[in-house]
Amino acid sequence: MLRHDHHRSRNVHCTYVSILVSDGDGAVQFIQDDDDFTVGKIDVEMRRLVLVAKMDLESHRAETKHGRHQYDTKALGFVQGFRMGGFLRTPYHAESSNGECPRNPVDERGVRTDMRRRLALFAVPVLTVGFCAAASAPIQLPGPVVGKPAPAFTLTTTTGKTVRLSDYRGKTLVINVWGSWCPPCRLETPDLVAEAKAEAPRSVAFLGVDTTETTNVLRAFVAAKGIPYPQAVTTSTSEFAKAYDIRNYPTTIVIGPDGVLRALHADNILPRAQLHAYIVAAQRGESAPLTTAFQAQLDAVLDPAQYPFTGDAAAVRASVKKAAEAIAKADDLQDDAMNDASRDHDLLKTHAEQQTLRTAAIAASAPVASNDEDLALLARLRGDAAAALGNWSEADAAYADALKHAPGDLDALSGQAYAISQLGDHARVAAIDAQIAERAPSYSSYVSLARALARSGDVAKAEQSFEKALTLATKPAQLAWTNLYYGRTETAAGNRDKARAAFARAAAAAQQITTGDPHREWYVEQAQEAMVALDVAHGASTALSLAPWTGPDLPGSITSTFKYRLVVTGAPGTRIALAAAGLPPRWIGSFCTDRVCAPFRTAVIMPADGVKIVEFQVVPTTAHNGPASVRIDAKRGGRTVATVGTSVSV
Repeated sequence: MLRHDHHRSRNVHCTYVSILVSDGDGAVQFIQDDDDFTVGKIDVEMRRLVLVAKMDLESHRAETKHGRHQYDTKALGFVQGFRMGGFLRTPYHAESSNGECPRNPVDERGVRTDMRRRLALFAVPVLTVGFCAAASAPIQLPGPVVGKPAPAFTLTTTTGKTVRLSDYRGKTLVINVWGSWCPPCRLETPDLVAEAKAEAPRSVAFLGVDTTETTNVLRAFVAAKGIPYPQAVTTSTSEFAKAYDIRNYPTTIVIGPDGVLRALHADNILPRAQLHAYIVAAQRGESAPLTTAFQAQLDAVLDPAQYPFTGDAAAVRASVKKAAEAIAKADDLQDDAMNDASRDHDLLKTHAEQQTLRTAAIAASAPVASNDEDLALLARLRGDAAAALGNWSEADAAYADALKHAPGDLDALSGQAYAISQLGDHARVAAIDAQIAERAPSYSSYVSLARALARSGDVAKAEQSFEKALTLATKPAQLAWTNLYYGRTETAAGNRDKARAAFARAAAAAQQITTGDPHREWYVEQAQEAMVALDVAHGASTALSLAPWTGPDLPGSITSTFKYRLVVTGAPGTRIALAAAGLPPRWIGSFCTDRVCAPFRTAVIMPADGVKIVEFQVVPTTAHNGPASVRIDAKRGGRTVATVGTSVSV
């Protein structure tokens, strides 16, 4: 049997354990004091059990050499998914089906299942377990540590310039890691641009880094948003991404003039006031805290004092379940707040708190988990813990163990698929995603399957899965989202015409989303940017793209008119003449660019990145019977080289 005593200090809650085990030959007592077990006569398997439990405890107490965080999530690097344990659950998708950027999912070897079952042979009538949880020292996750020197990096900008961390010595550097598919990235861009312009005279430099997309996609977004600072494109497996453990998007990094990392802000919108506080503190050689009511709410949910893991086996199991539910609740709260600047929070701190609680739950659960439900939960927790630390093979094995006890469990399947995606086995990911789609058919599950199939090289089957997803998508936002990924997949496969058709469907669906819903703006912009990216290449022929205008009006814009974003692509330095045609009598077509608006016609010189943004306005001054078909022609050297049109109804 076990008996326990409690000790509670200001920062640490501990339970010390005495174990009495009957092996048939008499009682043998094992006593755990503050530091050691005194072990008497013991069966070798029981010895291993006790030592493993101690190792669990010690691993929980230990501080790693690494700093906090991780996201790629999606890869992440990329796109949709449901978070688990604060980490992107399905990094092979980087955005959720409703347009949110997701997060992710861990092993710690405990008692083997067969060993745990052998324990029953010792006929222990009472099992009371306790573990220490340091409330003031959450486990630190992989990645750079705030207050320590920032990892060196070398990147190449879209203009071909090589930039290194050492180039910014003596300046405060703000690095924004982002992706155009990421809603919080899009939402925080205006504040980043405004702060970059305001801080430019004060020795503050900004650098954008895209780890999930191509240069052409980046150029389209940068041109549309007027981002003034340099941009670099790399991959989610690059040395930069590894050094800074990029798993979450957006991630903003602030490095002081002394080269010390002063702030890491990940996964949710960074309000301009908080960004400014980070910069000011970094210039003083300090790190500004992030203190909000919402962060306090997250801290309370994950407070170790609520989960003592003491009492008999039933009480411990109940505490473990309660802790697992708290970790999931914290994920849900963060997901819900992702696009809400008023609920700013420290994702990395919260992830560390989740990992601390998760590790304690694992240590408490290992000796008492006996049925399939408990063993499946224990294995999932171990999978999540391993994933949090980037131990993908261990995570894969732990999720496989969970599936032995809970075949077909969707959480375990998605966690395993995420871990395997990080190991690069796309065929296995596709096989698991096929199981998920079969068990939980939805447009999003089939999009995940399609993307996995495409990465494994089977584009034909990927197209079949996308078509299945389209039959399950019933709302405009779902159709737009599905077609965006359909088009991106065809783009990666080199199928330009199919990609353009998918992006056109995405644009049409996006315009059916209710006005005022932010997804309308996101998907309209992404569809146009994706089509522009197909045409953006130095020396490429001129192309035009027209979509409803989003964002603030340009200077000189007229209110209460029909506004469109006209994107012109072409070879840098080329002069392109634009003219409106098909306007009803006395209607006006106006081109606004470079702080000047011109009626009916204008000319633009293509910039170095090959992309020019023009606000095109249709001003109806008279009634018109039926829709008006308005056209824009692009001419070079007097010859029409591109045409685009739209239908305007008054």
